[in-house]
Amino acid sequence: MRSIAAVSRLLSRVAALLLLAALCPIANALSEAEPYPLVQRIDLASLLPPPPPAGSAADRADLAAVLALQQSRSQAELDLAKADAEASVFRFADAVGEGFDAKRLPHTALLFERMTRSIGAVVGPAKDYWNRPRPFLASGDVHPTSRPDGSTYPSGHAVLARLYAIVLADLLPQKRREIFARGDRFAPGRLVNGVHYPTDVEAGLIAATVIAAELRQQQAFRDDLARARQELTAWQAAATP
Repeated sequence: MRSIAAVSRLLSRVAALLLLAALCPIANALSEAEPYPLVQRIDLASLLPPPPPAGSAADRADLAAVLALQQSRSQAELDLAKADAEASVFRFADAVGEGFDAKRLPHTALLFERMTRSIGAVVGPAKDYWNRPRPFLASGDVHPTSRPDGSTYPSGHAVLARLYAIVLADLLPQKRREIFARGDRFAPGRLVNGVHYPTDVEAGLIAATVIAAELRQQQAFRDDLARARQELTAWQAAATP
């Protein structure tokens, strides 16, 4: 016969799985996810340091760093950087654990999709304000893995990498070190891909912290965060032997 403790654990796992099943319909809402309001609340052009002036020693050092990385990058680094070009928190699955995906975690997916759709409202104007050309436009010696449109400063992917890490570590504090370490591999992938300078990434990391602080003041974000926390707790319980 099973012990009372074993039966209790089994019932807990069943309850957790039922809760996750009940949450699945929210996945249909991803395509209609509304961004959190950041316009007129954050002005990155007045908060971030400016990029190095074109042709300055700092600008040349930025370019030299991109070219050096282009020569030294391994195939594994290149493969990871190409895969991380996808803007998704579920690229952190290798730090969080098996089964960390949108199908199993629709509330979590919705939270991060809303965040992803939010940053353009403040990062876009900052890019337009400084209008810094991407490395492959500044030098024909740079051979990017892709040729994205738009200006380069600050890096939107770096913003997302750090923003994902901040919020995900809040949800899963026991994985905080692993999550931030994964974010620190995510953001520099834009250098490996040859589409950003180091200072673009540095500015993106600063911007992410500013955006995270603003989001924490918004009730809609806090409500979504609470639902994601409940969902992740259930997911972890279901995964526990």
